[in-house]
Amino acid sequence: MIGDIPMRRFESQVWDREIIRAILDQIQIVHVGINDGDYPYVVPMNFGYEMTEDRLLIYLHCAKEGHKVDLWTANPKVSLTFSMFTNHPNDLYRGAMHDFRSVMANGIIRRLVPHESGAQHGRAVQAILSHNGRRPNQFSVPHYMFMDVYVVECGWAHVTAKSEEPMDRAEEAAFPSLEEIRANTEPPRDYAYYFSRKQYRETATEGFATGLEACPPLEGAWPVPDAGSLVELEFRWSAAGEPKLDCDIAAYILDGDGQIPRRYDMAFCNQARDRSGAICLLGDDIVGIRGKETVTVNLEKLPDFAGRILFVISVYEADRRGWDLGMIDSLGIKMKNGGTESACRLEIPETWRGKTAAAAGELVPRGDGVWELKGPDGKTFDDWKAAAVFSEYGLKRWKE
Repeated sequence: MIGDIPMRRFESQVWDREIIRAILDQIQIVHVGINDGDYPYVVPMNFGYEMTEDRLLIYLHCAKEGHKVDLWTANPKVSLTFSMFTNHPNDLYRGAMHDFRSVMANGIIRRLVPHESGAQHGRAVQAILSHNGRRPNQFSVPHYMFMDVYVVECGWAHVTAKSEEPMDRAEEAAFPSLEEIRANTEPPRDYAYYFSRKQYRETATEGFATGLEACPPLEGAWPVPDAGSLVELEFRWSAAGEPKLDCDIAAYILDGDGQIPRRYDMAFCNQARDRSGAICLLGDDIVGIRGKETVTVNLEKLPDFAGRILFVISVYEADRRGWDLGMIDSLGIKMKNGGTESACRLEIPETWRGKTAAAAGELVPRGDGVWELKGPDGKTFDDWKAAAVFSEYGLKRWKE
């Protein structure tokens, strides 16, 4: 994603920069979008590129004068699109008849002046030559008389990439040949896998130093203070004497019938925000022993169909690691709303022992405009993977 709107199909988003590099290496043309008043002005151009720790650098060359030069001189903010597509309608490959790769970026364009840009001007020229299959120094001296070289600097926060079919390795960026498609014996992709696999960018949240024993137990329901629409719920747990128990919190928006309407009406480790932007997961705790994960809920942004919000706690890769929720010896929630803050301890149901996923609580409307938090009701799921929750709450279409 670029900005705050999450990609609708999170599993199609490419985070790995080596995969992004592999995609760019196969594309010869970038479409540059420039501000031209009422309509954007989009022009295809050859390019070269360079990747640094904090940005993607796209190098362009063109004549010293022209409409696009006038436009980006007046407003240097530009948008870039790189794309490639393959179509094989008569031959399915792992269940699909087409595929694409794309990279989009926003950045600032500036001219690289020889003898003022240091070594970057030379690197830019060589990057353009190399990317387009030319020999080093294949530009003749007269080229420099009528040509300017530019760089578009794109911070990684302003770069996004995706593919129709999910990719895990840079080697998968190249499309298979028709012969490889027809010889393929792999089954169609299991999209349930992508809801349970953690993305490349695992970021541990900080643990907490204080225990939960001093917190009062949650009895009945806990009204959300009327101190603003943004509610922050910090789920805390501890597993004394156990290894680094990797637990995850997921939040699901349920409709009036208690069902999950759409695959993007949820926030979890692979999709930090739901489509409406009402629910946001702040980081994935991978530390263990004393862990916490925080969910924010903007009650005013919830979609009209929202009947309640279900919070599920699960143990990541529980089957492989031999862990279960019975290893948790204390569980609690800290609630922040406006300037108010309070915490409570949740009683861990006996039904959690031996289970790898369970309902950790719910936010429900009380009927008078007040929302309240309810603790675990003993409900568990057959598997730690998200597919078990989907099955329980009626979500059938995972790829849409």
